[in-house]
Amino acid sequence: MEGGDPEWALHVKVTRCARLGVRAIGGRSLSRNGEPSDVTSLADLMDVAARRLDGLPLEDLRVRAGGRAWDITAVRDQDRLLAAAGDWTPFPYGVLLWESAVVLGDVLAQTVFVREGADVLELGAGTGLAGLVAAGQGARVVQTDHSYEALALCRRNAVANGVTGLEQRVGDWSAWSDGAAYDIVIGADILYEPALYGDVLRVLEVSVRPGGVAVLTDPGRTQAWRFIEDLRAAGWAVRVDRRTVAALPPCDPGAMVDIDVIEARRAESR
Repeated sequence: MEGGDPEWALHVKVTRCARLGVRAIGGRSLSRNGEPSDVTSLADLMDVAARRLDGLPLEDLRVRAGGRAWDITAVRDQDRLLAAAGDWTPFPYGVLLWESAVVLGDVLAQTVFVREGADVLELGAGTGLAGLVAAGQGARVVQTDHSYEALALCRRNAVANGVTGLEQRVGDWSAWSDGAAYDIVIGADILYEPALYGDVLRVLEVSVRPGGVAVLTDPGRTQAWRFIEDLRAAGWAVRVDRRTVAALPPCDPGAMVDIDVIEARRAESR
């Protein structure tokens, strides 16, 4: 996940079976992105992040998305993650596997959004599952997150599945510096903080080329409709569908989750 969060922000992510609320707090001698302050280069930061992943309760999971099985390393137990990384700043939400990512992968595979050679930008990439599905269909995918741990996990999962055509980059929605335009911008479970909606909208305005589309998935948050209305007010054509899917472990067997699929199309000329 990403977005340049203020230190006082309390982010709450909700699934059907659990609620996790974590305040961004200090407690370590870290830089702005949670890495040791004496590490400066991107390569060094990624190396440190990859090592830090080993201290998290990661599991090797087999996940079906986009019509095939994927080997995904991720955390699925929120309580264990909180115990292991409760003092990290920022908190590594992205290493959790969310139902929204599975649904986004299915949507990308079941529709005509992704084509061979399409340029795709993934926001708040997390475990990278949705980007893997897009790259598996022949797209060129740039995966972004403000967490180096999430980017390291994206890279690990790409290698584990033998998928190429992906690039990982650091991305901060509040200080977006990528001026490239993309055919498709995707994001799973990124509408968790209304204070960031203006930043997300600005990123979409810059990043979706005329005639392009943004496809976002969200676990039915009421406040996400505020962002949908912001999109419409800015001239985007928005369609929202709801899918009900099985909740991921450790939820109880038979538990279901509602996921909203938000498709926002940009006019051919603006």
